[in-house]
Amino acid sequence: MSDAAGWQDVKARARRIDPSCDDAERAAQRRHLREQMLEWVAAAQPAGDRPDDPPRPGLT
Repeated sequence: MSDAAGWQDVKARARRIDPSCDDAERAAQRRHLREQMLEWVAAAQPAGDRPDDPPRPGLT
């Protein structure tokens, strides 16, 4: 297998290092940053490849 740590182990270590990492304010900030990142990624997709674009006949 690999020497990679599981996400549970990483989160537990982060909590030990900084117990405030689960504060509501920090969680809200992470949600906001995640939303911004997803908007940026969606905007970077070529036209026609976005989920809300209408289907284009002849393309598969």
